Amino acid sequence: MAGNAWFWVLVGFLGGWLACCLVTWLVVRRRLFRSLASEEDPEAHLTQVLGTLRPRDRQALELIRARRRHYLVKLKPDTRLSLNEISDLAQTLVREVARVYHPEEERPELKASLHDLVGLYRRVGDRLAAWLEKAPLRPFRELELKTVLRYHELYLQVTGHPWYRFMRRHHLDRAARWGWGAANLANPWYWGWRAAYAGGREAMSRLFLAKVAALVGEEAMLLYGRRRMEKD
Repeated sequence: MAGNAWFWVLVGFLGGWLACCLVTWLVVRRRLFRSLASEEDPEAHLTQVLGTLRPRDRQALELIRARRRHYLVKLKPDTRLSLNEISDLAQTLVREVARVYHPEEERPELKASLHDLVGLYRRVGDRLAAWLEKAPLRPFRELELKTVLRYHELYLQVTGHPWYRFMRRHHLDRAARWGWGAANLANPWYWGWRAAYAGGREAMSRLFLAKVAALVGEEAMLLYGRRRMEKD
């Protein structure tokens, strides 16, 4: 009897976990598609500025779309939003777009001047700020980095405490998490809150990084595309 009880507890726990994952995926998917429906088509914006798109322009545009799809349609909900992630994304995309227009160069991004690159990131910042005014991320735009760092410092203090390290060493923290999950097995509010929180956080991270990719890519196309036209 005891064995059967534990079996059904485990089945219920796994069922709740799977339901949480499913709801998270549905929340992320719904928010992302709603946002995509309201987004401006990058090709339409670039056509207004560049005129008729050349083969190199369309190749660069596909790079931007691929990078956006990477964030918007991937299955695994593990998107990380950090300054390093944003910086790496911007530098990588600028380099890839520059290589489309200057494939003969070992460091194609250096075909632009320092003034050009400063202007590129300034325009990206201005357009991103304007987007935040009307995007779902608006409630978080005024969140100070000081607040983020304070929570991170608190996290480090907790994880660095001797009692926490003792629990980690003996896997007691994992047992506590499983115990808490088992205690809330029949509580739909617990699983609903977890799904809503995880889904909202994942959707916001993906939307923000996808928008950064679109803006950086567009501005890089305008910069290096014009440089290439001047050379030709």
